[in-house]
Amino acid sequence: MEKIIQVFNNIAPLGDKDRNSLNEILKTICLDKGEYWIRAGKKNYDIAFIDKGYLRKFYLKDGNEITDFFYFDNDFSADLPSILGSANPTASIVAMQKTTLTTFSYHAFNELCKQSPAIEHLHRLMIESSFLRFYKRSVSFILQTPRERYDDLIVSYPNVFKKAAQYHIASYLGISPQHLSRLRKQKAIS
Repeated sequence: MEKIIQVFNNIAPLGDKDRNSLNEILKTICLDKGEYWIRAGKKNYDIAFIDKGYLRKFYLKDGNEITDFFYFDNDFSADLPSILGSANPTASIVAMQKTTLTTFSYHAFNELCKQSPAIEHLHRLMIESSFLRFYKRSVSFILQTPRERYDDLIVSYPNVFKKAAQYHIASYLGISPQHLSRLRKQKAIS
């Protein structure tokens, strides 16, 4: 749990009292490969910090999994739309290898925000970062070619290419596995 406190502290400096308050709401869980962190249709009010391992977020459409995101060490993972709104999650998040998470209740975290301006500031910065990450992804499908999305993925998330299956990467990029193979060959040549 020290790792998440250090990440929190790097996002927004926290005093001893705030760190202790946060420690009180944290718990550690371990997921085996293939175990769900969040399952579509089932409420989950927790936020997870990935201590070790990785998770993949996907939607199921017409029997096919469409990868939406990969979460690696030091990432946060949650389904904020379902936490903040009244709908159940429409996506699932699954462990792609043995994964250790530090989790906390969004509602407990929100209560700490009422008591501490520093934690409230931390919360705002985390929400802003999450919004910008998903905004960038949405805009990439409007303004970028598959090649540009591929190049951005190499720079932004090099771990994806070391850990994820090629068909999950292709799905994330919105292309076929064959198209991904061609992009990889072109990149190797250039």
